[in-house]
Amino acid sequence: MPHVGDKVKPARSEMVYEISKVHVGGDEVDLHVPGTNLTRFRMPLERITFVERKPPARTSNPFTNPEPTFDADEVLKRIRTVEHENLKRLDDDIDILKAYLKTQHAPQAAIEALEGLTVEQHVSWKKAVTRIEKLLEE
Repeated sequence: MPHVGDKVKPARSEMVYEISKVHVGGDEVDLHVPGTNLTRFRMPLERITFVERKPPARTSNPFTNPEPTFDADEVLKRIRTVEHENLKRLDDDIDILKAYLKTQHAPQAAIEALEGLTVEQHVSWKKAVTRIEKLLEE
């Protein structure tokens, strides 16, 4: 069943329309291009292709599916995985860059600046994860 707000493409059209009205029975819909006055009336459903479906409105009916619950542990697990991968990649890249700078006889201060960058990133990630953990506990 089509819903008002669904994004569709009529047959032989490249333009994306939005359903503005669903006619009785649901066999025909009115379409419009958002931000314009371009409208197509009573388009049969078999002549349109859905691009993006709008989720149906939630009701307070106890027999409908409940909203999905928020899994804080899963979110934290994902954040820690990204943190680990990001810091590993950074450490590897910085090590390669430091080795290159040494072969080029770059000043020791430049190498130390890169080491400082690595430390700053580790500290930043730790602060961010700690803050997120506290926010998810609330």
